[in-house]
Amino acid sequence: MHPPEDKPLGNSDKRERHEMNAALADDLKIYARRRWPLTTDEWRWTRLANIVGVKPRRMKSLYQGEPTAVVRQHEADALAKLIRNREIEEANRNDFQALQARIARLEAALFAQDEEFHHPQMAGLREAAGRGR
Repeated sequence: MHPPEDKPLGNSDKRERHEMNAALADDLKIYARRRWPLTTDEWRWTRLANIVGVKPRRMKSLYQGEPTAVVRQHEADALAKLIRNREIEEANRNDFQALQARIARLEAALFAQDEEFHHPQMAGLREAAGRGR
């Protein structure tokens, strides 16, 4: 018998379960391929299994969207948390890139006003950041 958190999600019919499995498989593949782009699918689902706390064969069933797999509540929660965290990481990365672009524009504006005045400070900052120009 499974613990209460291991119960299957809902009492859906086969068609609904198949659609849910296909959607979950798509989400898992997108997540894993973005996170580990240079690895194989087998490595990815093994890594996901370790993160979620299930056996690799179970994750393979979910990753491949097997119609007979029934997603359990704790698995769905763990996978949703992973995907949500990835979305937050991407948003942070996008914000960081936007900030870098803004800093570059501000640097250009400073240099346009007086290139020599800010040169030593900006060169030191670039060198410290490993960007050197």
